[in-house]
Amino acid sequence: MKLIVDENIAFAKEAFSHFGEVNLMPGRSIKNEDLLEAEILIVRSVTNVNKELLDGTAVKFVGTATIGTDHLDEEYLKEHSIFYTSAAGCNSYAVAEYVFSAIIHLAYFNNLELKNKSIGIIGKGNIGSKVVKMAEALGLEILVNDPPLQRETGSKEFCSLEEALSADIITFHVPLNLEGEDKTLHLLNENNIGLIKPGSVLINSSRGPVVDNKTLLARIKKSNDIFTVFDVWENEPKLDKEFLGLVNIATPHIAGYSLEGKVNGTKMIYDKLCEHQNETPNWEPELPKIKSPVIELNFEKSIEYMFHKIFNHVYPISEDNSKLKKALSLATNEIPAYFDKLRKDYPLRRELDKYSIKFSKPNSNLNNLMRALRLSLLQ
Repeated sequence: MKLIVDENIAFAKEAFSHFGEVNLMPGRSIKNEDLLEAEILIVRSVTNVNKELLDGTAVKFVGTATIGTDHLDEEYLKEHSIFYTSAAGCNSYAVAEYVFSAIIHLAYFNNLELKNKSIGIIGKGNIGSKVVKMAEALGLEILVNDPPLQRETGSKEFCSLEEALSADIITFHVPLNLEGEDKTLHLLNENNIGLIKPGSVLINSSRGPVVDNKTLLARIKKSNDIFTVFDVWENEPKLDKEFLGLVNIATPHIAGYSLEGKVNGTKMIYDKLCEHQNETPNWEPELPKIKSPVIELNFEKSIEYMFHKIFNHVYPISEDNSKLKKALSLATNEIPAYFDKLRKDYPLRRELDKYSIKFSKPNSNLNNLMRALRLSLLQ
């Protein structure tokens, strides 16, 4: 068989060469003519899989090594009996850890105390549910908005979007729905942006168009009274330079780019392809060891200090921000290639469960908190 695989998919050759000839390509460059003889297509979110891409090709299996499927024309795939699958949940821990790395960074450098703060979590899927657990461990008041899940479960734990937007910290974890009852296109817009109170932290690591970037830019330019964290952008990789320059923490769509998250995505698609081909899975990835897996902490310091030290050791988000902000010195037409290069050349980043905490003195009060963040404890 012939397989076309996005070149940024981790362990692509190792995982898929067993099935046939693997051709690695940049995801944005995959065209219809590349797939005429290919039976297998494995992509990420940058490749729109639709009639234009697949018409007249031999493709019978589409796998996306991502948690979302808004880049797949599912109706077309079903109509043409093309099997498709995603890697739902593969990088959910990575995104949740990105969110708290950003929160801790802003709290530490802007003297924001997390005590008695509220967090509005919009979307409680694979990622949102992990954000909830981490927020509970940190003692934040939790406001969850998820209308589809609320209808499905009938649970009273959910609140309105308006209530969630009134929180001290607001973070989006929804798919991009362009229409319908659960439309998320411009979920934050000119009609409700006024609900965000001054001093709040606004995070978008879901999909760029979930937030109306122009409306938010107008709010920032007028008041400059909220902290913003953006990993996803409208029209990416074409970025609005003015908006980019004003966002507090800006990253190039890498919230889920932990090594574990990437490899999980590859493994999930590999397993599905094995199932589709009636083969027994026999590939297991081997990940490198952590160079500095032990983090030493002085528990007498503030929570903000301790967690800044943890997250800055595991994932210093400021480095990603600095790299993307360098795009401000580029010509507008140079930004898309630079944005994609940052993603392609992204350095190894590991997840919290690969690290251990060693306190200067025993502290049972913090043990449960560390475990909730999947950090192990050394005596």
